Parts: sequence; structure tokens; C-alpha cells
Amino acid sequence: MRILFPFLILFVFACKNDKQSDTANQDTTADTTAFKYEFRDTTLVSIYARDFLAVIRSKPNMPILDVRTEAEFDRGHIWRAVCFDVSDPIYRTRLAGFGKDQEYALYCKSGQISFKVAEEMKRMGFLRIYHLRNGLNDWGQTGQALQITR
Repeated sequence: MRILFPFLILFVFACKNDKQSDTANQDTTADTTAFKYEFRDTTLVSIYARDFLAVIRSKPNMPILDVRTEAEFDRGHIWRAVCFDVSDPIYRTRLAGFGKDQEYALYCKSGQISFKVAEEMKRMGFLRIYHLRNGLNDWGQTGQALQITR
């Protein structure tokens, strides 16, 4: 009995630690998957590259706005995207002319500028904006090549 008792205690603690490590593994796995959404509200949805690809594939008529400069756009952009250069002084006027009852997808290289534009579109009353979180920096995860314009 004396020999069995220490093994029983070790077994109980080992089982507890395995459950805790499983939970920890699940948490870190969840952080690296492409299915983690950040819903600011129903208007602005910031999503990772794989989910962004799924959205633009499921909505073939939705405009995709690349908010980088025309030179950056020409070096490589997502298929079907249109260049919407936010360094252009009249971009706000052009943006105000867009239909607000339509959904839009937008991105830039890192996701920072496009997120600011998405927030501006939200303030202007657009229906829904899908934002590519981390921009083209993470686009390679989708396995999709960029289209080059010359």
C-alpha cells in the first residue's frame, strides 16, 4: 500500500497537468489560426488573409479596394482589386461618391492605412467593410499569387 500511494498521487497530478497543457495548447492554436475575427461591429470586420480570400470569392460583385499608390498597385495586387490611392488629395471626395449600401473589401501592404480608411468609411455610413488584417504581408498564407500590372 505504501508503494501504491505515491504512484496514485503522481498519476492524479499528471492528469491535471495534461488537462491544463491541453487547454494551453488550444489557446495558442486559436491564436495562429486564420479564423479569428475581430468584430468591431456589424459594419467593420477585420479578418485574416484566408478568411478575406473566402469572403471575396463568395461575393464576386463586391468591390475590392487597394488603398496603396498606383506604383505599389502595379507591382502586385489581389485579383479583381482596383487602385484607390489614398495619397490622392481628392480621395475623400471620390469615396463620398461610392454607394454606401454596398459591401466593400479593402487592403494595403500592412493593414494600417486600410484600417484607417475602413474606419473613415464606417463613420461615413457604409453598410459593411471587410478589412484585410495585416494586409498583403500575410497574403502569401492563402497560396494565391498577386496580379502584376505593367
